[in-house]
Amino acid sequence: MLTGCAFGYARVAEPAGTDTQPEAEVRVWTHGRVLRLHGTTFLLDSITGIPVHDPFECDSCRVGLALTEVDSVFLQRQVGRDMKNIGQALVFSMLMYGL
Repeated sequence: MLTGCAFGYARVAEPAGTDTQPEAEVRVWTHGRVLRLHGTTFLLDSITGIPVHDPFECDSCRVGLALTEVDSVFLQRQVGRDMKNIGQALVFSMLMYGL
């Protein structure tokens, strides 16, 4: 159960203005297909990023999509923050049930 909370992807409800780590994978669904990007930038009206199979340095590889073309966006979870939340939940549970 804990690994399901700490790893994987979380849906981004409002992608505009979302901050990501350069190495974090972002999955963008558009027209029934998924684009796996890193080095992603979320602007007010678009998303740009580099396909994960290309290096960060490849500026000519960068693709962009208007938000009107995007069905959904999933962001790779940041394990450090999630593990902190899981740790706090475990401590709270242990205190609550006297374990």
